[in-house]
Amino acid sequence: MPINSCRAFFSLPVFDLAFRPLFLLASLFGIIALLYWGGVWNGWVNPSHALSVALWHGHEMMFGFVGAVLVGFLLTAVQSWTGLRSIHGQQCALLVGCWLVGRIAMWPGVGLPSWLVILLDSSFFIYAAIFLAKLIYQKKQTRNYFAVLVLLLLIFTNINFHLSSQTQQFETASNSLYSAVFLITLMMAVIGGRIIPMFTANATQIPARSRRLWLDRVALFAVWLVVVVFFLQLQSWIPDYLLAIMLLIAACLTALRCACWRFFTTLSHPLLWSLHLSYWCIPLGLSLLAYHYALGFVSINDALHTLTVGGMGGLILSMMSRVSLGHTGRPIIASSKMKVAFICMFVAGFVRVLMFTVFQGSLLALWLSIFFWVFAYSLFLYQYIPILFAQSKG
Repeated sequence: MPINSCRAFFSLPVFDLAFRPLFLLASLFGIIALLYWGGVWNGWVNPSHALSVALWHGHEMMFGFVGAVLVGFLLTAVQSWTGLRSIHGQQCALLVGCWLVGRIAMWPGVGLPSWLVILLDSSFFIYAAIFLAKLIYQKKQTRNYFAVLVLLLLIFTNINFHLSSQTQQFETASNSLYSAVFLITLMMAVIGGRIIPMFTANATQIPARSRRLWLDRVALFAVWLVVVVFFLQLQSWIPDYLLAIMLLIAACLTALRCACWRFFTTLSHPLLWSLHLSYWCIPLGLSLLAYHYALGFVSINDALHTLTVGGMGGLILSMMSRVSLGHTGRPIIASSKMKVAFICMFVAGFVRVLMFTVFQGSLLALWLSIFFWVFAYSLFLYQYIPILFAQSKG
């Protein structure tokens, strides 16, 4: 490709900031990966993969889908945090390339050597962590090193997943996925706790209540404790009743924190109530996990899907919509299509957790959940592809 053509390509608006290509690709990949997963359940697809298809599904939704959105958000937010120009142009395209080769390496049937799969799949997070750390270090913003720490822990968790699955230590590989879920949940708890009260006060013109710093700190400490237990894979060493108590305390403290944010003032603001409802999935998911360890009536996977489908899926859809509007200079107002998308996303979470639990692995429940997820993210793509490929308006 001629040099001038390369420059023109890397100067396209879609490479202006990391959120543009990564939000688009993550949404598309989430749709493809879930349809593939549903096809496996139905017997329409016969995966030729050394990795368990359930482990593949968990890995690709956490490290492929959620990971892309997380990195896109952080590398966009760091520009606001520091005032320094974040990743763009050729470097942004390279970051996207790292993500793409990771997804190709992990796709069933590709059959690359194990060491190469680990290298390709980890390169995306390593590159993102280095760039993020560099900008934060230049401005000495110690408060935001937390984001770098989470990315480093995700890198470790991802490598541990690969090494465990390649040596057929499938329980350890599953525990690595649980660790990733709780690390992302921690990010939701911290970042959501910063922005949701502020966005609510700004949009509703109702002054935010005085922050209860003690409650914020205690609630986050409780979530941190859950993360540490699952990250170090200590859950098998701790009595179930103690795990249940720990999870229930974290759930109650997080619920108290949410209750201070005036959810009912946001009902006319879809970009706000969708954030609030997603955040409420954290205490709900932690409560179901406590119920799992106390009584065993809810499977750990169903409880975790409260955090992943309702919490992460909903929060991601809402934040991608908001960030895509705000960072392209457009009014931060949800369209009628996105209102439908937000509702569909929470229906997907409700169906996946409640119906799937009640009817014990019903294919109908699974496909209903997949349908509502796919419809929600298809609406996002339909609405935002023109926006994310266009020049900013401000």
